[in-house]
Amino acid sequence: MISPKRNNTLDITLEEFGTLELIDSGALGNFKSLMNEAEALEVESSGRLWGVIMPFAYSFAPSLESAQNLLKELKSSTKKEIKLNLALNGEIIGDIDIKSFYEQKNPGLSIFTAKNICILNKGGEQSGKIAISGEFSLRKNQLVSTKEQIQKRIAEVGASKVTAIMLTADPMHRLHERLIRMTIDKADLVLIFLVRTFSSEGRLDFDLRLECLEYVCENYIPKERVCIVPFSNTTLFSDHINPVLEAIAAKNFGANKLVIGQSHTGLGLHYDHNIASTLLDDYASELGLELIVMPEMFYCELCHTIVSSKSCPHGAHHHIKYHVNTLKKLLFKGIMPPAMLMRPQVSAIILDRLYPKRFNSLQKLCGDLFPNDGIVESYSQRDFYEKLMRLYQTSSLGSSFSGC
Repeated sequence: MISPKRNNTLDITLEEFGTLELIDSGALGNFKSLMNEAEALEVESSGRLWGVIMPFAYSFAPSLESAQNLLKELKSSTKKEIKLNLALNGEIIGDIDIKSFYEQKNPGLSIFTAKNICILNKGGEQSGKIAISGEFSLRKNQLVSTKEQIQKRIAEVGASKVTAIMLTADPMHRLHERLIRMTIDKADLVLIFLVRTFSSEGRLDFDLRLECLEYVCENYIPKERVCIVPFSNTTLFSDHINPVLEAIAAKNFGANKLVIGQSHTGLGLHYDHNIASTLLDDYASELGLELIVMPEMFYCELCHTIVSSKSCPHGAHHHIKYHVNTLKKLLFKGIMPPAMLMRPQVSAIILDRLYPKRFNSLQKLCGDLFPNDGIVESYSQRDFYEKLMRLYQTSSLGSSFSGC
């Protein structure tokens, strides 16, 4: 731990660290420094830097009051070369060589706030006023190693069709699995970007969602055909509000195709001469990225499978939709969603985390409910939920009780 009294340390937030990770990894482009005022103004006015697409400027005005106070002091000093440690929650995570100071005039156009992203720190400020430019380095950046592993995998398998999917997976349900499988069928390698969301209220924890995604890919998806990219420390892609950044990140991680849903937030889907077009098409074309717009899918009780409006002949009154908020309401109340909506094993992982030590006499409860061969077995809560769902799906006695 470091002393807060040391004046060579710049404190940053988790969100700011996550954005620095993206820049440092090259996820957003080859420019990997914090911009000076002239560079920031060029991006803000043209949406480009050196002719390359750049929707937001890398103008960094740390939001914490302690950081702004330090920058005010340094700005008025006579020092020409200023090197500071970067600290997150009292731990040094990197350093920065400050080249210049300037007042940030358009914080909404900075990558650290990204227009309609409003992450408020404890002081209630979205961004500071004093911005700094210069090169920085991070002691550890998981995105760098993940990106290197993906490039290695692409080279090993000679993948020419690399498709990216951006998922929130809150929660991971059957449609997500179907989407991944459909994508794998037409790709050599699939990159699954797991997105962190703005608030934890009414949402599943990011680490829990990552565990569920990894479980499904490990057990039910050809794992050599997928790579998971966790955006653990940034909400820049939350709720898909920045589709252009999604396209840029997908391209820079090695994808040449991007799968998006037709209800994708900020997509602006429209039809021109009966051809589906989006506001993202021009950007994707310049990036050399093919967009694949997926139709809305649902479960049809007559088809007994997941279908789309184009592939199902039955009316909407036969369709069961995958409303994530409804699924979460069940889970937060401790109820397992139907197996047709969510894989029981995934529901078990979630309920085990939401309700730890829920049953005082779990072993006896399992012994009373589930068949065994006479050998005393030890059950976990996950075992209990999975076995209980199997009982729910046992329907051979259904007709016998129809008249009761």
